[in-house]
Amino acid sequence: MFAIRYQQIPLQFLFEHQATFAGLGKIGLRSLKKTKIAPVDWRSLASMNEVIDPPSLELIDHYVQWSGAELTKYQDIIPPHMVSQWGLSFATRLLLQTHYPLSQVINQGISLKIHGKLPRTENLMIQAKIANVDERNGLARVSVQIITGTIAEPELVETVLHMAFILPHFEKTKRVETADHKTWQRLGEWSATADDGLKFALLTGDFNPIHWITPLAKLSSFGQKVLHGFGVFARSFELLPEPIQQIDIRFLKPVKLPSQHNRVETCTEQMQKYVRIVGSAGQICLMGQYS
Repeated sequence: MFAIRYQQIPLQFLFEHQATFAGLGKIGLRSLKKTKIAPVDWRSLASMNEVIDPPSLELIDHYVQWSGAELTKYQDIIPPHMVSQWGLSFATRLLLQTHYPLSQVINQGISLKIHGKLPRTENLMIQAKIANVDERNGLARVSVQIITGTIAEPELVETVLHMAFILPHFEKTKRVETADHKTWQRLGEWSATADDGLKFALLTGDFNPIHWITPLAKLSSFGQKVLHGFGVFARSFELLPEPIQQIDIRFLKPVKLPSQHNRVETCTEQMQKYVRIVGSAGQICLMGQYS
């Protein structure tokens, strides 16, 4: 278990998220204009290959501290889960090529394959594409692949973002909870303050109002502010035993803000390692596998 130290995030970090802000602005304009875009075959959409500057050393340090890790763990490298800081802008640009309503995206999970360590001081090479689209039962499930590396080692961290968009003929059905007979062991826990949504937004550029603006969050389906899925993932990742080569996570229920005693639990069955996050009310917020 770790205690979240008081941390003030400098507003100057806003200048490091200009690419993300540009994408979010385009989403907003498209929503206001209500422009209808003809469906396209996702296989024909252009992929992206770009070299970008790494996050500043100060931003990385603040992100590491927020995640609950010791700075010495990432003294010379970038946390693999920090991909949200640059990955969001690439995912947005890719999804803007589709006809889906980006303002209504549902983040369903993330997969990481860690092949090597991302150096702090080298430019990052990004390869991004829409890897798969599956339209069924009124939902369009979209997977966006983002591979991050350097010019010398272009494939250090492979990320797949799992998202869903509600289609016009969607009919909501109640999720059927299946019995879980696994034997879970508690690794630790973490808590989140009321302003952790704003802090994580300043660290990553994801300023969706449901994470930091109380009046707008109350109008959402959650009824209050919730922590970013990537934020839940980052804090939970840092409590898992090292080293982690790959992890596949699904977001099930939100972590509301503030939130105390979110438990990170693991179990091993037939050589497979599982992880889940149990909220203070006993709800399963996150579930996945890792190795």
